[in-house]
Amino acid sequence: MMDRVETERLYLRRFEDTDRDAYYLGIYADPEVMKTLPAGQPIARGDFEARVTGLMVDHWREHGFGPWVVVHKADEALIGHCGLKYWPDSPDVEVFYALAKPYWGQGLATEGARASLRYGFELLGLDYIIAGAFVDNVASRRVLEKIGMTYTGEMTFSGLTVAGYMIRRRDYMAGQTVE
Repeated sequence: MMDRVETERLYLRRFEDTDRDAYYLGIYADPEVMKTLPAGQPIARGDFEARVTGLMVDHWREHGFGPWVVVHKADEALIGHCGLKYWPDSPDVEVFYALAKPYWGQGLATEGARASLRYGFELLGLDYIIAGAFVDNVASRRVLEKIGMTYTGEMTFSGLTVAGYMIRRRDYMAGQTVE
């Protein structure tokens, strides 16, 4: 499978050990960013180390795909993550993303999420992809709608209620002819 994807403004690539500091500081140590993620608050560096290995390394090894780190082309900064992973305890694959706060509101999450859908449908051959966002996270929900996902109702993720979204392969493919 492809380890790297390029979009107009982003490089999406597999996590490397040298990414740890920038990734931790940009996402997991930032209270504003963490409010949008299931942990809800910054996590300790030790907890991050365990989490990053499971999320960014093990998923690729076990499934042949997984999340990428997001690198902003203009300044070559590591600004977050996006990609696909299995929903916990489920056969469903979700698209997900998180960006460092200075990069919010520029359409970068949409760009990364759209590339993730393309990867899932065109390279992995998935039939559908799901997503979840906190019900009150209007910006994240807007990203999911912009990439063609449909609201399916509330669902539970790690004991939290989230707004569920889904897009089917046929709807994704039909949308590609319109854009």
